[in-house]
Amino acid sequence: MPSLFDSLTAFDVWFLENLDTPNEKLQGQFVALNVNESISNKYAKNSSLNRSNPIIQFLSGEADTLSFQARFFARDMLFSSVKDNLEMIKKFARRDDKLKRPPILHFWVGDSHLQMTQCIIDSIGGIYQEPTALGAIRDVTLTINLTKYEPFELKETEPAETRYHRARDREYYEYLTYYEYGNANLGDVIRKRHPEKPTFQPGEIIKLPSIEAIRKEIVEPKSISLKTAYGKKVTPQRTLRLETFDNRDRTFTSHVIVE
Repeated sequence: MPSLFDSLTAFDVWFLENLDTPNEKLQGQFVALNVNESISNKYAKNSSLNRSNPIIQFLSGEADTLSFQARFFARDMLFSSVKDNLEMIKKFARRDDKLKRPPILHFWVGDSHLQMTQCIIDSIGGIYQEPTALGAIRDVTLTINLTKYEPFELKETEPAETRYHRARDREYYEYLTYYEYGNANLGDVIRKRHPEKPTFQPGEIIKLPSIEAIRKEIVEPKSISLKTAYGKKVTPQRTLRLETFDNRDRTFTSHVIVE
């Protein structure tokens, strides 16, 4: 009579493949049990007076997770793959010295109807039964928790917007950037981001980006007298003006006279 081991095929069991190390793949001995897949998001919920329902705003996505139970069983005294399989799956969960991180894995079940193309082992928990007559592992059931891995590079991310400011009376772009970034000159940068609002009225919404989003922006002088009035010709008037501006830029000591 055929046993359970003989009746199982590659379409019944689960697989874990190390994507960082070619040809390193673990095949489950039995079907995956209690498979649980989770996809979730994070929302902010705020209530206000006389509203029947809260205001719900999407904040961010959560990492997809998948958990299952895997069993390894020594069907006879000479069957030693329980220990080998256990060591391999522990290796998949631990930090690789060459990679400086745990390996990235590919998990699938049967014909890949359920899979995670890139994932990491978040945690492993094991329940061991009594050992064999020779003291080896006879039966172990593992709970394996996987988390979907998404590659991330800082240079590919767009800087986030800091906030949306509702303008008040007597405010202008240079005033906002002075208090937001400590630099009134950045008012020209924010003004360019609102071409439809060269000036704004109280109550209008002004979008103020993060400092990282505008750190490399170039602020160009708008005054004609400072930008183009000198021309290319060297004249006494041009030289005097430049010397005057240079003197204004220098530091000086202010003396306080006590009466």
